[in-house]
Amino acid sequence: MLAAVLALLLVLTGVNQAANAVGLARLEVPGELVEVDDDGARMHVYSRADHPGEPTLVFLAGMGLGSAYYELESVWEPLAQDVNIATVDYLGYGFSGTTAKDRTNVNVATEIHAALHGAGVEGPYVLVAHSLGGLYALEFAELYPDEVAGFVGLDSTSPGQQAPEDYEGDVSADGGLHPAMTVARFVGLVRVDRWVNGDDSSLLPANPLLDEAEQDRDWLLDNTRLDLRLLDDEGSWAVRNDLALTGHRFDAAIPTLMVLAEDSVALAEEFSMPDWVEVHEAVSSEHPDSRVVLLDGAHLIYLDAPDETVTEIREFLAATQ
Repeated sequence: MLAAVLALLLVLTGVNQAANAVGLARLEVPGELVEVDDDGARMHVYSRADHPGEPTLVFLAGMGLGSAYYELESVWEPLAQDVNIATVDYLGYGFSGTTAKDRTNVNVATEIHAALHGAGVEGPYVLVAHSLGGLYALEFAELYPDEVAGFVGLDSTSPGQQAPEDYEGDVSADGGLHPAMTVARFVGLVRVDRWVNGDDSSLLPANPLLDEAEQDRDWLLDNTRLDLRLLDDEGSWAVRNDLALTGHRFDAAIPTLMVLAEDSVALAEEFSMPDWVEVHEAVSSEHPDSRVVLLDGAHLIYLDAPDETVTEIREFLAATQ
């Protein structure tokens, strides 16, 4: 029995690795890879500058959600008809390379800045960030205030949003994805999960708003390129990054739009976390055009309410640019 299981795993691993190699060989990079530090790490930036004089919306995905190019396509693609856009894959994500540097707010924000400038993406920037990307965007705005014309949070992370006990004791707990998930990806168990469950894969679920070819490419990147060691490090820094920005808010010169998911409001109350609306109001700019809006949906609000999200961003840009 043991020999049969080992033989099956060997075959599965071989098939998986061969399929990965073929897929990666055919994979085209939609944007460009930009060197962002002295170690030669390169980040993927996709940009479209079809509207001279308009700001550039810079899209940043949440933790562990792969390439911003695919993950946030439901929002950036329709908005690209009106304004310039750019998507940035963090190091360790999507088409980007990886790094050994800690995933602190400062490191990530400076890498994003280097990637945008290296790719020749012109500002001013309106940062559009989902989930943990909200902390990186806030740090970016503090480091480079003259280059930021606005912020849009897509159910974004705000300092002080965790339950009180999350700030006690060791706040650098490992995310726990590596090495178990690394092994599952290597031997092909993640691929089997997709064969069996399709778009409802429990390990790497598909983005339902992508077409089939895009889903395949997005899944391939997550199955082969997402650096789980770095993702664990990012998880270990999450609360520390939160604490580092406690009490901070966007400058009054930077208008903000907080698009919040009603499900997140309910979950925060259920798990005795600070009020979801209040923590986002606390970090919002005092700019007169700053707003907080609630949409019907869950944390991935750009998938649950893409049209409403795009409409809110268009109205925000019309009022502030």
